[in-house]
Amino acid sequence: MIKNCSLLLTAFFALVVTVAPIQQAYAADYVWKLAHEELPGGFMDSVAHEFGKKLAEKSNGNIKLEVYPSGTLGTSEDLVELTQHNAIQFNFADAGHLGTQIPQVQALLLQYLFPSDMNVVKQVLNEGSFMELLTPKFHEKNLEPLVNLTEGWQVWSTNRPISKPSDFNDFKMRTMSSKLLVESYAAYGANPTPIPFSEVYSALQLKMVDGQENPVFAIYDMKFYEVQQNIIFGYTGPFVLTLISNKAFIDSLPEDIRAIALEAARECIAYGFNWQDKFNASRLEKMKQAKKDLNIKHLTEEEMQEFKTLAKKTHEVYFNIGGEGAKEILSALQADIKKFSK
Repeated sequence: MIKNCSLLLTAFFALVVTVAPIQQAYAADYVWKLAHEELPGGFMDSVAHEFGKKLAEKSNGNIKLEVYPSGTLGTSEDLVELTQHNAIQFNFADAGHLGTQIPQVQALLLQYLFPSDMNVVKQVLNEGSFMELLTPKFHEKNLEPLVNLTEGWQVWSTNRPISKPSDFNDFKMRTMSSKLLVESYAAYGANPTPIPFSEVYSALQLKMVDGQENPVFAIYDMKFYEVQQNIIFGYTGPFVLTLISNKAFIDSLPEDIRAIALEAARECIAYGFNWQDKFNASRLEKMKQAKKDLNIKHLTEEEMQEFKTLAKKTHEVYFNIGGEGAKEILSALQADIKKFSK
């Protein structure tokens, strides 16, 4: 493990020299790095630049954030490790990738926990008490969770209509390589098929799988809709991202600078939620225009009820994966959802 980390850091420093952003004219007292996997102009990139803008404004130019997009510094797994070692200071990480190191965070991958109201999602993710139990798990890995964001609802693209669990019979559903997600779709009666994200389009095109799940913008950007006939809002859950930092780095900052970093991150919450809402709506419209016969369906509360019942079967899977503290974290998350849903 130490050897792998050493190789990773060596490769990182070589990449930074190669892809370093153009320096601004002024000399900042603090120069921090944020890296992510998405393309320039996407959700992560837009929030990252907004974060950098707020840092610069609040510090009168004394803090500069360098943003490295498109996976130039590594995969999602690499970037989490680079953040742990303070090679980069910030990163957006989803529960699937964080779950390999912090298994309890996979509570956010459980399906049909959240109601289909994004305002409730926003409140729970950033005002909920469940983070008080989850944050120490981050600290054990030298990570500091700053804020939780979402790229929007996970949406199914399929080659046949889906409105009830039995429609998933003999249906090959692409999933991430997450035992929790595999078990979720198995509970619905599907044949879960883990496939790397980069191979999903060809798998759909060649009918190796019958459908997949991602936020709307990803379905548009990756052109999955070209080889699928249905876009279905099953409201299984939001795609959650956590803006993470290196804990030792955050703790070492002067009090005023640390306060600026935390305040700038908090102010990105509203920006991120508003941005994803408009961005996903615009991408859905573009798909409709590009493919006139594309079927768009939103499951009703009645249709979702059977899925919700089956989804509860995976809670025990989560407890086994999550280990110590998993039951308490899920209970707190459910209590938060109930509180903010009133």
